[in-house]
Amino acid sequence: MNTAPDLDALRPWLDRQERVEETLSPIPMAALAATLSLTEAMRPRDTLPPLWHWLHFLDRTPSDRLADDGSPRSRALLPPIPLEQVMWAGSELECVRPLAVGRPASRVSRILDMTGKTGSRGPMVFVTHEHRIEQDGETAVIERNRAVFLGPAAPGGGAPAAVAEPPHARRHAWAMNEAILFRYSALTFNTHRIHYDLAYATQVGGYPGLVVHGPLQATLLAETFRMWHPALRVRRIAFRARAPLYCGAPVTVCGAAPADGRHALWTLTPSGAPAMECEITADAG
Repeated sequence: MNTAPDLDALRPWLDRQERVEETLSPIPMAALAATLSLTEAMRPRDTLPPLWHWLHFLDRTPSDRLADDGSPRSRALLPPIPLEQVMWAGSELECVRPLAVGRPASRVSRILDMTGKTGSRGPMVFVTHEHRIEQDGETAVIERNRAVFLGPAAPGGGAPAAVAEPPHARRHAWAMNEAILFRYSALTFNTHRIHYDLAYATQVGGYPGLVVHGPLQATLLAETFRMWHPALRVRRIAFRARAPLYCGAPVTVCGAAPADGRHALWTLTPSGAPAMECEITADAG
């Protein structure tokens, strides 16, 4: 049984900051477009679409310092929380201006908050990171990502009960298979084993199959919006992960009718419930 971490002892981590600089190469952008099988019209060229900066500023923890679950627990801005697994729980982004491809950019990061809770898997700790990305001396993206640290799940959990699917105005299905998971893991330097190690995902993680990355779900939501509304510019985007999705079935994105410049989208679990919810604020730019 996991004991609740001492968050007071971890508070000094809130004072730390990290700055990373990188030239935004077009190569990862082209590779992600190929991974998602984007049409020629959807392939970005001069600027990064929302969320595509996740292909840059990657963690480079040496392999011999990864945790058992594959996560880079020795990162400069990751407190030593003694819980076995870490998952992406959601994100909020302000898209101030587009990031130009082929030009240098910088990211300044800090831990914004740490909160402890108790759930079905015992103690949990939510850690929120804030990232500010600048280019040419101006802020381009302000981002807050939330991760949750938790203990292992009990294997053999029952399938969720079917629910009434939320009403939607349109929907789109994205193919999802092992090759796509592998490519996305490679592009984002994500070594979390639940995305590529089936034995670990099922026997240790307690999942019924390989888990679709939370950021990949978010990217598919953002790309669906970009496909449906090519003339609109995203100003703000927020994601909340509610349930995991697994390899072997398409990722279905649904969208409600827009209201007051706000667009609600979500991915669906096999039972018909939202897996990840997304709200986008956009205008004609």
